[in-house]
Amino acid sequence: QQHSTTIKMARWALFVFAAAAVAFLAVSARMEDPPCQGFCTPGIDPHTEADPVPGLRASVAIIPTYGDCSVLYRGYRWYVSWGDGVSAFNDTAALMPAQQMYTYPKAGQYNVTVEYCSRPKYCCENCASWSSIITVQ
Repeated sequence: QQHSTTIKMARWALFVFAAAAVAFLAVSARMEDPPCQGFCTPGIDPHTEADPVPGLRASVAIIPTYGDCSVLYRGYRWYVSWGDGVSAFNDTAALMPAQQMYTYPKAGQYNVTVEYCSRPKYCCENCASWSSIITVQ
């Protein structure tokens, strides 16, 4: 009787463990996002510019284009990397120009990079990129 109960408990424990493992694998598989493909990518107009401003500052005017996105698409994010390790971003529903200003800690040459991205879902972006080297004094 004791031996039979022990075997039943062992089988039950194995069944519970197997069910938990299958559930964990199913949840893990759903948590991994597939590559961000098949969604639109906005563009950046060549009139986008980064300019030094007196007083160790720089100004960026971001002018996006629809690229291959529909005019009805919603869900964008833009980034500005100031070239010294500092960056800024903003989420916006509609495609629209943006302007940012930044103050540098010291004079020098900096590679300012702009990205304008569509964000069709969490952790998924398709981005257009633009950069310019500026001299800040």
